[in-house]
Amino acid sequence: MTVTRYHPLLVALHWVLALAIIGNLAAGKLLLEGLSNADPAKLDLLRLHMASGLTILILMVARLITRLRSRKPAPANPSGPLKWLATVSHWGLYLLTFAMVSTGLGMAQMGALFPILEGKPVPLPSSFDTLPPHAGHVLFSSLLLALIALHSSAALWHAFAKRDGVFGRMWFGAR
Repeated sequence: MTVTRYHPLLVALHWVLALAIIGNLAAGKLLLEGLSNADPAKLDLLRLHMASGLTILILMVARLITRLRSRKPAPANPSGPLKWLATVSHWGLYLLTFAMVSTGLGMAQMGALFPILEGKPVPLPSSFDTLPPHAGHVLFSSLLLALIALHSSAALWHAFAKRDGVFGRMWFGAR
């Protein structure tokens, strides 16, 4: 039996994760990077950033399991470079998101930051640059932002230029 839409759980996780990942990237880039580690407000923002990062990890694992176990619609581009680019970019989104969470966990471990999640005050390092995973976290965030921009552009292209219904496959409705 062929399906024309993705599994409803996969759709829900896609949109929740899209908002959570973009929110966490924005918080990291726009709020946390510009705030001194000596600023007391940094702990509250970092607690929220870390908690959402862990939530993203749990939801990504659920999404990956659902994606691997559910039936999918046929590829929008059945062959050629666009099919290859779509496959690489989709798996790249998973890989970079897991890389972001991994480097975040590495920084939390090396900086002894986990008590922040319990609301405990923790002395922050003078700079997160001193923690080796920080360089990867920054690099992966830039790559993830670029890939999200490509993914979003492709979705808009399918929706408005090609008008081929690809966007509807990642929305709710009869399968």
